[in-house]
Amino acid sequence: MLQEHWILVANAGHARLWERRSMTEPLVELANWANPAVRMKASATERAPLGHSEYGRTGLAPHTELQQRHRNDFAQTLARHLRQAALGERMKALALVVSNPFLGDLNRHLDASVKKTVCAMHALDWTALKPEELAQRLRQDLRL
Repeated sequence: MLQEHWILVANAGHARLWERRSMTEPLVELANWANPAVRMKASATERAPLGHSEYGRTGLAPHTELQQRHRNDFAQTLARHLRQAALGERMKALALVVSNPFLGDLNRHLDASVKKTVCAMHALDWTALKPEELAQRLRQDLRL
């Protein structure tokens, strides 16, 4: 069944995929993902904290790299889901409302089949909005 309009609202830690058939109909949630690893300290995700040695802190780069790897993995997960939907012709149009810089991470992983369905791209973090408020903001602010 061909969907009218899909809207991905995401940041590096949380993403929700919505469907809207028309501007007057309510949003329907299709999927919900969480990425708690992006907010965890290095010591919680690795046996030994990256960037530390027995002599003390060696720098910030390894911890930053670990967070980037978690963001990248999450972006790949979302991109795979969108690709399957695009190849299965389950979405007609896709709007991305994704926080910055995660929008860039996600965009790097989107393939041509998904990119041709993208009708709007906004660097906003609206993941905390309730569905009713999100629907209103999408209509009034973004005309989606």
